[in-house]
Amino acid sequence: MRNPFKPFHVVCDDKRSLAASLYPPARTASAGSTASGGTVIVNSATGVKRGYYDNFARFLAGRGFTVVLWDARGIGDSRAGPAGRDPARMRDWGQLDLDAVLRHVGQTVEPDPARITVIGHSSGGHLAALAPRLAQVPRPVLIASGTCYWRRYPLREQPLMLAMWLVLAPLMLSTLGYWPGRLGVGHDLPPGVARDWRRWGLLPEYLFDDAGIDAGGYGAYRGRVLSYSFTDDRGFAPAAAATHLLSRMGAALVERRTFTPADAGVRRIGHFGFFRESTSALWPGLADWIDAAAAARPRIDRESTLT
Repeated sequence: MRNPFKPFHVVCDDKRSLAASLYPPARTASAGSTASGGTVIVNSATGVKRGYYDNFARFLAGRGFTVVLWDARGIGDSRAGPAGRDPARMRDWGQLDLDAVLRHVGQTVEPDPARITVIGHSSGGHLAALAPRLAQVPRPVLIASGTCYWRRYPLREQPLMLAMWLVLAPLMLSTLGYWPGRLGVGHDLPPGVARDWRRWGLLPEYLFDDAGIDAGGYGAYRGRVLSYSFTDDRGFAPAAAATHLLSRMGAALVERRTFTPADAGVRRIGHFGFFRESTSALWPGLADWIDAAAAARPRIDRESTLT
């Protein structure tokens, strides 16, 4: 019988409710399981519902971790009506949503932040340090995560990126009132999400050039950061985009790992493939890193809490 998950809700400071799932550690952990356990929070990529990470969450639960998946506002079970009328913004996913998830986990699941790891996929990684409480978490893992300024993409991708920000996004927002999921993100995006993403994609420093955002948490973050990149991920998080994001976390202890499809025994990984079961050969190495990093002295204040 597969390890069951438990649905729950998180309430943000602005009273927005988010749908989430908790995967308890397996009663009999698999070989190589962690001795100390701990909690892993997975932040979804743009427009990706939490169910996409189900197999990965079950693997980690089998290794002895408690795992939390959640849908950002405007996505999946955290929608507030039709996408065109949902007031969600992309910045809210970090500033409000992740911060509320961290608070909820600290109050109800894992009171010791030193036992928490945040795994951010794509925007779930590059928005993470907008959450003030991330400063108390010792281990963010960034999977296929980088900034999205169009000039940081390979030359052959730049015309497509520029056309998306200057033509396609304004057209979709003016005609449909939202960004349709069929255009590469899997889920309809509320207009505020699409506008944030478009605006930042045209700014050389991405969200760090947005005067309306307090991005000080990136430079101030002092924990350990692990970044996974994939050689065939050129259209979403190429190496230059990942490098730029990590450059803004100058006080952190950063480790980078780059994988080819051959490393996982598959023909393609791309931007989304790491979390597919076909690429699960790469999962034990990440679980091992979390175990080892948790056993080391965290580069945060052990006395801090998430409440």
